[in-house]
Amino acid sequence: MSDSLSTVYEVIVCGAGHAGCEAALAAARTGARTLLLTGNLDTVAQMSCNPAIGGQAKGQIVREIDALGGEMAINTDLTAIQFRLLNESKGPAVQSPRAQCDKKAYQFRMKHTLELQPSLRLFQATVTGLLFESDGAGGRRVVGVRTNLDLDFRARTVVVTTGTFLRGLMHIGQNKNEGGRLGDFSAKTLSASFLEAGIELQRLKTGTPPRLAGRSIDFSRMEPQRGDANPTLFAFHDTRDAGALFHVEHGSPAGEPLREARLGWEPGRDQVPCWMTYTTERTARLVRENLHLSAMYSGEIEGVGPRYCPSIEDKFVRFADKPRHLLFLEPEGRSTNEFYINGLSTSLPFSVQVEMVRSIPGLEKAELLRPAYAVEYDFAPPTQLYPSLESKKVENLFFAGQINGTSGYEEAAGQGLMAGINAARKTRGEAPLILGRHEAYIGVLIDDLVTKGTREPYRMFTSRAEHRLLFNHGSAELRLRGHAREGCLVSASRLARIEAKADRIEHWTSQLERLRPAAGETGVGEGTWADLLRRRASKGEAQGSGATEIGPHGFLELPEVDRAEVRYRIVYAGYLAREQRQVAKLLEVERVNIPLDFDFAAVRGLRAESRTKLMETRPVSVGQAGRISGVSPADLSVLLVALEARRRGRIEDQTDR
Repeated sequence: MSDSLSTVYEVIVCGAGHAGCEAALAAARTGARTLLLTGNLDTVAQMSCNPAIGGQAKGQIVREIDALGGEMAINTDLTAIQFRLLNESKGPAVQSPRAQCDKKAYQFRMKHTLELQPSLRLFQATVTGLLFESDGAGGRRVVGVRTNLDLDFRARTVVVTTGTFLRGLMHIGQNKNEGGRLGDFSAKTLSASFLEAGIELQRLKTGTPPRLAGRSIDFSRMEPQRGDANPTLFAFHDTRDAGALFHVEHGSPAGEPLREARLGWEPGRDQVPCWMTYTTERTARLVRENLHLSAMYSGEIEGVGPRYCPSIEDKFVRFADKPRHLLFLEPEGRSTNEFYINGLSTSLPFSVQVEMVRSIPGLEKAELLRPAYAVEYDFAPPTQLYPSLESKKVENLFFAGQINGTSGYEEAAGQGLMAGINAARKTRGEAPLILGRHEAYIGVLIDDLVTKGTREPYRMFTSRAEHRLLFNHGSAELRLRGHAREGCLVSASRLARIEAKADRIEHWTSQLERLRPAAGETGVGEGTWADLLRRRASKGEAQGSGATEIGPHGFLELPEVDRAEVRYRIVYAGYLAREQRQVAKLLEVERVNIPLDFDFAAVRGLRAESRTKLMETRPVSVGQAGRISGVSPADLSVLLVALEARRRGRIEDQTDR
């Protein structure tokens, strides 16, 4: 790849956090000449907060990222030090994998993967502004970026993934420091480019807890939390190419040979425990007595914080009736003795933090290595985006990650993947890849953002998805294989294995509904094998993972991942069929597209509130319009009539000619 500044890239990605890494890899893996710019190449894929991946709904997102050719899942599997399947006692639809990662190993392997990726160039420079030109219709399009090195880079599309760095300001009590992360800089000038282009910005806030020296912790006073003996991994290893554990799976379009991306170990081996402890009455008293010194409660912070990951101040104020709060001591890696206190985010002064930490059992002599702090930053309300994550205000400009108001590595990575894919597709004149709400948590995430927006850091939960029964984490590559095929997002060999897996599962789902146990087999005379499986499930009897399995010989010879999916489809058959019927009805209005130039102001019969919200959001379909708060079913009926009148008018115009 040329080092000349005259090179015009297909895609430039600004920022190398979790969104930026996935965006850059996704664009390059589809053959787009891509440049990834970051202010510090030593903090690529940095886990700024909790050193963990996955959790409720987040684990499903990571598996969807893997199904669409992304990197987060395999990177997690190869650098994790503990695996746990959450909600294991509940139904498979809400079971979610989670992994504690080695923070530095995760970072190093992701950087190495980026370095080996054909069609991708990395360069260390801070983006200070965007370069625009007129689009010829009174608007603007982005054509490149300006950097702090006085070097300009040109591109046909730009993906912005700035995280918490846009005018980032950190708070520790009354102390303030500019930066998006402790020890890093603040992107102070890029916001001006967005404002100049008419992009609205607002402020959000997030926070992180203190880090402790492990040698100062008394683990004998805590309860260990160990990983699963049979870990649930994130990547679909059963369909990956041979050697994919330690290789970059995607060669170049010209067929360059695979090269090793080292820095990994056998997934699930030598797991490391986390530790549980609790706050005390003294902890609560210290927090309440010093609330006036907290940056959040003293009025120093104007940004809105995350409701679902509250600071310790919020916990003791909002949940005053709770006598104590659970905390987790999580190791940051195998090669460090640093621990993260999950659940103790705060912006109290450092002296209060020390007292507070030492009021907790096991931490009486704790040494703080890094203080907790709150950080507030600019974000661009995501209703200013199309579902492709392209800006409505500036053509060829895409946004992904915390700049869209989200919270979490997984939400950022999912957006980055989609923005990178769609930026590359835009350069080729292809239609964007849009995941429906009925297809994936990533589809729910993006639709929520661009349709409803957010006033606080958005976090994904299973409850946000209307069709979550369709989203069990093990089905991700089956659900999304059509998109993977159409977009050439995974290798041809992997796609063939996914298709073969889908055929096996569909075959055995049908066979178990039809076949009955033969003489000498369990359940003779009690119906089909499917009836037996459903009866077992209704009694709460376990299947798989060491439990006694039932089924015909050929079924029992299938890999466990295949059997698990077959069991899921059979046990939940009635519920899944109902979900599919509901999806079919919703798709009828989802398919009614609204032209980009449609004039909502000219539609008679719309209520004023609906007209205003439709003009602000500019939905791309009637289905999306119906999900906008304040747009009623009656408004949708009026809108459908107006769209049909416009369509008929155009047909008549063509006939007259």
